[in-house]
This record gives sequence, C-alpha cells and structure tokens, in this order.
Amino acid sequence: MDQLQEALKDLRDIHQPDPVSIWPLAPGWWILIVLVPVLIFLIRYLMKRKSTPNYKKLALEELQNIIADFEIQRNSHKTIGEISLFIRKALVAKKGNEQIAGLIGDDWLDYLDKISGTELFSKGGASIIATSPYRKQHEDHDLQDLFSATKSLVKKL
Repeated sequence: MDQLQEALKDLRDIHQPDPVSIWPLAPGWWILIVLVPVLIFLIRYLMKRKSTPNYKKLALEELQNIIADFEIQRNSHKTIGEISLFIRKALVAKKGNEQIAGLIGDDWLDYLDKISGTELFSKGGASIIATSPYRKQHEDHDLQDLFSATKSLVKKL
C-alpha cells in the first residue's frame, strides 16, 4: 500500500482547459459578419428593383401603342393630343412636379427642349404639339418628327 501511496503522490491534479475566449473571433464568424449585411442589402435591392416599375420601359410601350393607333386610324389631331397628354403624365410621374401640367405654348416647348437637351420641340417638327390640339381645323401633319422627339425625350427621363 505504501507503493500505491507513493504513486498517488506523484500524480498531478486534473487541470481544466482555459475558457473559450470571445476574442479573437474564428474566421467563420468574420465571414458571417461580412456576408449577412451584404445579403440583406442585396435582397432589399433586388426586391425594390423588382417592385419598382421601369418608367422608361412602360412609357416607351405606351408611346408605341399611341403610334400603332395612329398607323391604324391616321388621325393626326387626336394623336398629337394623346402625345401631349402622354408627355405631361410621364413628366409628372417622373419629376413629381405638378407645375409641369400648367405649362402651355412656348413655355411648354422650351421646357421640353430643356429636358430632352435638344431643340426638336421649339424649332423642329415637334412644335405642333403646342398648338395643334387646340385648333378647330383638323390638318393632317407628318408626325414622324414628333414621334422621334418624344422617343428621345422619354429615353432621357
């Protein structure tokens, strides 16, 4: 028994391992810290992009419908009025400025030139948009200049 007592004296006490430290973080946690905000941002961006209508695409589709109606009916007076209304609605929807709806005549054409960055509305063939819808006599107009000016305006919105 003495030998057993001698052998037990040489034994060391059980040592507990050091407690796990919070800092420094393991590489997996660093990856998680970076990926979670990036994924949240990406998901929010994609959901917002999906739910927000593309104004340019919708406006160009509506303009194509107006042009297609003109090709069928050949009523330039009606088409000019529709394009004028279409441009006003598109600008109010995009810019959010309701003063646009009150512009008429040269002020309207100058504003359209300013937005489009050209002079197609005030000095080009698209100037008929300011006066033609309000005339009593219905003249046939070549609307190709108006169509191209409106397309370029919508593309710049």
